[in-house]
Amino acid sequence: MSDNKDECIKTEILNEAQKLFIRFGWSKTTMEDIAKAAGKGKSTLYYYYKSKEQIFDSVVTREMEEVFRVTSGEVAKAQTAEEKLMAIGITKFRAIQKNANLFNVIRGEVEANIHHIMELKRRYEAREISMVRNILKFGLERGELSHYTADDVDAVAFALVCAFKGIEIGLLIENKLTDFEGRMGTIHSILMHGLKA
Repeated sequence: MSDNKDECIKTEILNEAQKLFIRFGWSKTTMEDIAKAAGKGKSTLYYYYKSKEQIFDSVVTREMEEVFRVTSGEVAKAQTAEEKLMAIGITKFRAIQKNANLFNVIRGEVEANIHHIMELKRRYEAREISMVRNILKFGLERGELSHYTADDVDAVAFALVCAFKGIEIGLLIENKLTDFEGRMGTIHSILMHGLKA
């Protein structure tokens, strides 16, 4: 099979698996269900994915990659460190809102799949901390964040990503994703006031 055909088949499998995970949850979805929904034989499914865990990881990784890609694009468009940090918050929350059903499945399945989820989250958060670190360095070079030094960048980047993560979890738990942009503006103002003070 050509690489292009292989990628198309894998995309079909992941699309159908994602729908099943959202509808039935991870634990109630079987490899047979995924094969049937994708219109493939189980042998074809196992040719591409060795287990349901691998499919689930691929579905979640694909969504995280898309969030990171869109966030990076929005950050690149912003002109100041403040605008770039705001872009991270707003873009991530919009992505979470768009994928709320999948994130709810992930949250509900965390105990059963904690090692898979935590590894995926660690990888994503490391990339996000790196992005925030670069924005802070950019802000320091431009004199926007003159209160801090280069030695503070790692600690501040880590703290900001933790703050964003806490807000995300709170919005998901409280099911308040619909009014997140208003809240994000207020939270961002508080963060930026602290960074610029």
